[in-house]
Amino acid sequence: MSGTGRLDSWKEIASYLRRGVRTAQRWERDAGLPVRRVTADGGAVYAFQSDIDAWWQRRGVDHRPPRSRPLATGAVPAPSDDTAFVVSAPAPHGTRVQAFLSSNVRVDPDSAPGHANLAVYFFTLTAMGLIDPAEGMPAARAAARRALALDPANSEAGALAALVLALYDHDWPNAERQFATAMTRTPVSALLRFHLATWYLSPLERHEESIVHLRAALAHEPLYLLGRVQIGTELCSLGRTEEGCAELEDVLGIDPGFGPALGHLGKERVLQGDVPAAETLSVRTYASIPEHPNAAGFRAGMLHVRGDHGAADEILERLARDSPWAVPRATAESHLVRGDFDAALECISAAVALHDPGIWILFAGTSGRRLRERPRWAAVRDMLRLPPRTA
Repeated sequence: MSGTGRLDSWKEIASYLRRGVRTAQRWERDAGLPVRRVTADGGAVYAFQSDIDAWWQRRGVDHRPPRSRPLATGAVPAPSDDTAFVVSAPAPHGTRVQAFLSSNVRVDPDSAPGHANLAVYFFTLTAMGLIDPAEGMPAARAAARRALALDPANSEAGALAALVLALYDHDWPNAERQFATAMTRTPVSALLRFHLATWYLSPLERHEESIVHLRAALAHEPLYLLGRVQIGTELCSLGRTEEGCAELEDVLGIDPGFGPALGHLGKERVLQGDVPAAETLSVRTYASIPEHPNAAGFRAGMLHVRGDHGAADEILERLARDSPWAVPRATAESHLVRGDFDAALECISAAVALHDPGIWILFAGTSGRRLRERPRWAAVRDMLRLPPRTA
């Protein structure tokens, strides 16, 4: 590469874009990537960084130049240009589960709902531990902002913007104001209520309010099993453990392989001292969603309980190779199911430093009450900049 910002080959162009050569060539062919040629009939190519930066800013939801963007392996860029953009989202587990995210999210540049769905996509993958929070949450923010610029009344985009403020920026007051604005739009969508209940009210220990919104949402979307799982964990958070576990059992009656219900029920069982039931549920959870850090941590923790430390370490090492940013959360889960809440909080502190929104899965249910009883919780609370409890 010359000192003037010129890129003198496909390899240098692709490296600057942080993509493969074939992707760069496809972007030139299909999306107008500004690549120049020494001769008109093909041959050697070159490009200028400034041209590529300007092209990226015209077409990307994240307006930083490519080299400044933190990209994890397997990450999906989120352009917003004059062509439809398609990303493959995780398929819902089981045919009886209604998802709010289709298996293909098509984003028209002038579609507010499309960009709102894209924000949900990035947030969902980040919460699942499949995307580095440093990449996924800014992408969710950018997509939500684009949706709101196109349609300020889009409540789903408002909700996602609020979630980024709360869970990534730890700016709870502004998140509350953003949610309050979104809730003024009528009718209030089920998706908005689910996000409000699960990712805002529950972290603030406003569990009764959370249940009210969850039940209202489920009246419109009764097949959304994650909503029912969340009701179960909210009941457990309130100390109504048997009610909560019964709700989780009901979900498994609908879909016996539904990973979130398996994981939350298993964690409740181990905290109740029912190790055999928890062991079985950890196997089923990990088989259902092995890439999920909480599932990996749950299984590793139960392997430690039975003394199989090598197999436990192997699970966490595999996760570290694939999703290193998710290791603190998974390790926290492993300590939690072993009853070592101080060690779990130490790992949660590391996850908070990474701005991992998925830490709140650890605080769902009985485990949340136990964690908040420990002296170390005060330091974690300060890191999260949580507002004082009002109830």
